[in-house]
Amino acid sequence: LAAALPFLQPLALSAATRRHASKALLRQLRADIATATGKEPVPLERLVRVRPRTVITVVMLSGAFYILLPQLAHVGDSVRAIRSANWGWLLGCVAMSMGTYVGAAISTSGGVRARLPFLANVQTQLASSFVNRVTPANVGGMALNVRFMQKAGAEPAEAVTGMGLNVLAGAIVHVVLLAVFLAWAGQGNSAFKIPSNSKVLAAIAVLLALVGSVAATRRGRRMLKTRVIAQLEKSVSSVVALARSPLKLVALFGGSICVTLAYTAALACAIAAFHGGLTYGQVGAVYLGSSIIAAAAPTPGGLGAMEAALVAGLTAVGMEAGIAVAAVLAYRLATYWLPILPGWLSFQLLERRNYI
Repeated sequence: LAAALPFLQPLALSAATRRHASKALLRQLRADIATATGKEPVPLERLVRVRPRTVITVVMLSGAFYILLPQLAHVGDSVRAIRSANWGWLLGCVAMSMGTYVGAAISTSGGVRARLPFLANVQTQLASSFVNRVTPANVGGMALNVRFMQKAGAEPAEAVTGMGLNVLAGAIVHVVLLAVFLAWAGQGNSAFKIPSNSKVLAAIAVLLALVGSVAATRRGRRMLKTRVIAQLEKSVSSVVALARSPLKLVALFGGSICVTLAYTAALACAIAAFHGGLTYGQVGAVYLGSSIIAAAAPTPGGLGAMEAALVAGLTAVGMEAGIAVAAVLAYRLATYWLPILPGWLSFQLLERRNYI
């Protein structure tokens, strides 16, 4: 109870609870708990949800980028390409975008032993697309998935491990498919420049140094034993249990493959809509290589970096710049912007049904 004191505030409560708990009531409750536990009142934890300033900044930066991008390829070329678009292929692009959420739900279900309700799982993946638009590196979506798995019956350590396994499976699938598509397309990997990993290595070194400093003290060793090692033991048991279940492994890796191929198919549909004339192997190589570059961007969903990398990759394999810009804008509209409203509605529905 004493540990919960900093979180007894409106932002930490659900909408239904906030309607019945005034600030005065919460202040009285904090005072009563402090008295009952013999603890001194503590400052409230600073909690931040989505701020209007964050949304405005993302919208302004997006608008500036999407206005600038066609200028780099001559607006007239992009406009002519859009006018001649095949709307059937564009609908296929949207359909493939929706398919990614089904694949993500399958992969998520393979990461934990608990049974996840499939429809709610798909809605969670769609809701993740909404929260990821205001958080970098998909942090919001991962937190939402962990919460969903916990509410479905998974232990906290198992849920975090399941999310980690999901990310790891996605990375393995991405690297393997990148090699396959590069070989299929007959292209070298010189067009794709993976960012230097020196910063990552430096961060790992600093982290290891901090862990060593903590472990050198008696209090630090006690904390590692009771909090870290205990959680790791639960995580290891979850991994071992999943390794004994072939169906879970198939779901984990099969879902990740479906997600990657669906995104690739969506880009292929967008290119076909503008008569880009690329093979599926070339499209896959460009998409997977661009995704690696965009993953290093600090913007939500790789905004800006993904578009620039895709245009650069498509033009590098022979597409005209105007057609490449039009195809990339259509692809990002279908996979990045259109899911925001359905994602918000899914988030509200999940919250109302107590799934998150």
